[in-house]
Amino acid sequence: MKGYTDFFMLLSPPDKVKAAVRDYKIDASDIIGMYDSIGSVAHIAVQKMHRQRSFLTEPGILDFRRRLCLIPPVTLTINGFDHFNHGNDYRTIYARIVQSPETTHWFKMLKQHLKIKEFMVSNITICRNIPVADFDKLWPHFKSLEFNEAFTIDSLTVLQRETFASFATWQPYLQLPFEGRNAYSLAPTKPSLLKPVQQMQTSLF
Repeated sequence: MKGYTDFFMLLSPPDKVKAAVRDYKIDASDIIGMYDSIGSVAHIAVQKMHRQRSFLTEPGILDFRRRLCLIPPVTLTINGFDHFNHGNDYRTIYARIVQSPETTHWFKMLKQHLKIKEFMVSNITICRNIPVADFDKLWPHFKSLEFNEAFTIDSLTVLQRETFASFATWQPYLQLPFEGRNAYSLAPTKPSLLKPVQQMQTSLF
């Protein structure tokens, strides 16, 4: 019987942003010690799909690509840090993505093309789900830091892992390019098959 696969769709910032986020994560560990998400690679989560058998088969891949290729690349801007609560006991600190009418519309289009019903929050996690005691040590430091960086996202990254395999890690699967122009109205000049990304293990968590 064919095994089950999990898929994770995300937006991957350029190496410069990934390096900066990695440095901020290390700074945080100097203050509170090691924490679970210190090794995660900077990304903007879009959607996870668990226990899939036929998702992204060849017909599905082409249909998926036809939807996403109508969306143009988007330029996002990081401006400082923010946080949100997980109940009363845990907090997450993240690099804040500036929201504008243009980016709000872009994410709305992405959600529609991916048929995602739940609301997507665009941010890049620094410290995820840390205890309040650690947050209270970190936040006075992060709230005074400046982190300003603009970058362009021109594709959706799809990762995969075996659902029931012990110690399975996320691995690159596909890059789905954003090739639209002029308010999503123009199709790409020539359809092309999606190319697998270089096979290497990726740790996001």
